[in-house]
Amino acid sequence: MQSSLVECAKARRRDLVRSKVLADYWALTKPEVNFLILIAIFAGFCLARPVESYDFPFLFLVHTLVGVCW
Repeated sequence: MQSSLVECAKARRRDLVRSKVLADYWALTKPEVNFLILIAIFAGFCLARPVESYDFPFLFLVHTLVGVCW
């Protein structure tokens, strides 16, 4: 009985540590800051686009946003 309680406590602690590590990695990516950067890039992309272009270059915008994120 004692050994099963110890194993259960070890498993619980392992899960807690694993989730803490994932939370730390998520915090390091700074998703809020990256989102604000993408909004600024999108605004600059729209403002710098020539007026005489007929259609919006969605593929070029996607490539620009992905290039900025990576």
